[in-house]
Amino acid sequence: MARDLADHEEVAALPPAAVLQFWLSSDYYTERYSRIILNGWRESGGHLHPSIVDHLDGRNVNQKPRQSNSLRPYSDQEWRQLVRSCTTTIAAARKTHRETLEAATQGQAPIASWLLDNGPASNRVIQENISGIWREGPRLTAIRSALYPDNDVVFAYTMLLALRSGIVSDGIKTLTVGNYTRTGPHTAMLRYYKGRTAEEALNLPRAAVRVLDQWLEHSRPLREHAGTLTESMWIYASQQEGIRTTSLNGHQRTRWANLHDLRADDGTPLTVDFRRIRATYHNRRDRSAWTGRATIDPNHSARIEGDHYLSHHTPAEQAALETVILDAQSDIRRKAEPPVIVTHDDAKQFAAEFPRLAQEAELNVDVIRRILTGEQDVFVAACASPLNSPYAPAGTLCPARPWVCLLCPLATFTPRHLTALLRLKEFFSRQAAQMTMQQFITVFGPYADRLDNDVLPKFDVRLIDAAGRLLATTPMTIEESQ
Repeated sequence: MARDLADHEEVAALPPAAVLQFWLSSDYYTERYSRIILNGWRESGGHLHPSIVDHLDGRNVNQKPRQSNSLRPYSDQEWRQLVRSCTTTIAAARKTHRETLEAATQGQAPIASWLLDNGPASNRVIQENISGIWREGPRLTAIRSALYPDNDVVFAYTMLLALRSGIVSDGIKTLTVGNYTRTGPHTAMLRYYKGRTAEEALNLPRAAVRVLDQWLEHSRPLREHAGTLTESMWIYASQQEGIRTTSLNGHQRTRWANLHDLRADDGTPLTVDFRRIRATYHNRRDRSAWTGRATIDPNHSARIEGDHYLSHHTPAEQAALETVILDAQSDIRRKAEPPVIVTHDDAKQFAAEFPRLAQEAELNVDVIRRILTGEQDVFVAACASPLNSPYAPAGTLCPARPWVCLLCPLATFTPRHLTALLRLKEFFSRQAAQMTMQQFITVFGPYADRLDNDVLPKFDVRLIDAAGRLLATTPMTIEESQ
């Protein structure tokens, strides 16, 4: 900042233009630090130009760059490892928990009974209250871990819930028992918080409901001794620190991966990342209904559908389908053609300026004469072939509405049609006032656009004015003309 603004010897004399130019030529972090310096100068009593002060109180010129890299989902093999590590740990812990709890309630295991009544005490406290077990420290630890879940078991439950529901880690670790609401025998709703948003709610999949039901059953004995932590969802027993809540920190995730020897596809240690778990969950859910082939009925093979549904057409059916496709393509092409405007009542000049119309519509001199003399006039145009309309079968008189002529390739617009075209413009205005914008655009939009931008601008302004004066003396609505 001092180097770029060296031409100005005093901070108080800095012109706003120089400061703004410096910010525009720098990045977000340079601007941020320079703002800190200038704000410190101002807060310590230094003088700054009022415009610079306004800039300091406003938003930054440079916005902070957004660093968002999409997370790569776990592969199927990696995903199976994560699921297996959780399910095997939980299954073994639940089995020993049920056996120890049953022995404790029946009085068959004095140590387990004492722990069930008094809570997860340390080995030293247990030895002080039960005689004859001074050298049974490992056994005491095993009984306490079987009766009350330790941190590894809690981590297995939290990760399995993420695997089954796709909830982010900060939403899982702050859960309380009150956030979990059963809505049916196999359904439940979970309210949780995301760090970037407010509270969210999720109808849990059945597999996630089962995970939480198993955990609440597994942690019930520990919850009876948890005191103020009773409502916390994820609690565990620690020998040194008593009952605590899990944190899902990086050390736990690394320890878990090493404990279960989790490996990536390339053989390196697999990193347990709850963000990647969420990304993989949604990726797998999107692919869960995909069978690998585009079939109409999942009970059919691709070959069966190809033989019986895609290629089974008689020659007549094939010709009919091709005719429908050809007609649709021709209709689209006709609508894209510019309108035919005749501004002079001269047959020779008309034939010279518009050979395309004569060629495509197969017009001869007699037909051109009838067009120019008005023998084949409809309401807003002269029709080259009323019995060969694209909107009706051949040989049938065209049934189309007057405004449809604006997009018809058989229509020819001449100065004598200006009065009718202006009446049509008034009709569009009345319809626009009575309909919503969406309705008007859907029904009349293409025709109104063709009239305003392609047809009327081709005529001389004096002819349009004369037609407008004539229209004022002989008013008639489109509805009356029909």
